[in-house]
Amino acid sequence: MNYLKLLLISIVLIGCKKKTFADDIVLSFPKETEMKIQEFNEDSNEGGENLLYMGKLKQNIEVKYYKNIMSEPPPPPKKQESREDYSIRIIKFKDSINSQTSSFFKTAEIPILFGKNNDSFLDSLSNKNIKIIVKINDTIPLYKEDYSTKAKKKYYAFPVFIKNISNKVLRIPTTSKNVALYIDDSDMKNLFFIRNSNYMICGIETDFYSYFELKPNEILIYGFPYLEKGTKRKAKMKFYNASSKEFEISIDEKIIKNQRDRHFLQ
Repeated sequence: MNYLKLLLISIVLIGCKKKTFADDIVLSFPKETEMKIQEFNEDSNEGGENLLYMGKLKQNIEVKYYKNIMSEPPPPPKKQESREDYSIRIIKFKDSINSQTSSFFKTAEIPILFGKNNDSFLDSLSNKNIKIIVKINDTIPLYKEDYSTKAKKKYYAFPVFIKNISNKVLRIPTTSKNVALYIDDSDMKNLFFIRNSNYMICGIETDFYSYFELKPNEILIYGFPYLEKGTKRKAKMKFYNASSKEFEISIDEKIIKNQRDRHFLQ
């Protein structure tokens, strides 16, 4: 009798599990897609963003990534080239890019805006305005392009959904290449940032920043590559000042040992 009560309670609790905005979204891609695990530092010579969708909630979304959040600059005009000839050449230039990348990457461009660096817009990218859902068990491909050979790579990945749950337009920096993974440190009992590489990343300081807008109820979807399997650890995804709920991820200890340094979750 007690067993039946426990069983009924368990069924009720499972049925009462709160549904998220990401649960009804279907990410479609060719089922015959052959994928592999991304090796450590393999992304050092690869192009293509981890952002696969930005916009309104949709039930079916094709897994196709932005090639560049900021458009590739067109070639400069030639000497004594007329404005009409230059316009035609730019159209052909864009068409050639689109034809090369359309199988794996989006041809659509994101409207980019600019602001001054003294803006405190990053403060708004918090759990108050953003909801992050991690679907660690939903496998999708992450497409990348080798800079040298132009070969397309397909990695095992999982989707991370981000929704603007506020009633205001949020500014998303164009430097938002991906969400950030934090895992637990068994010694320090804290979460620290980890990536599948240890090469140095440099930036350039300017007086302005570029961004795109995420309107109320709009979403972002990122593909995050699975890491080489190893020890299971507690983890969170972070997007600026917003964090996901805790989940479990498997990661090779060599990746942890080969990190350049450790930045802990604040």
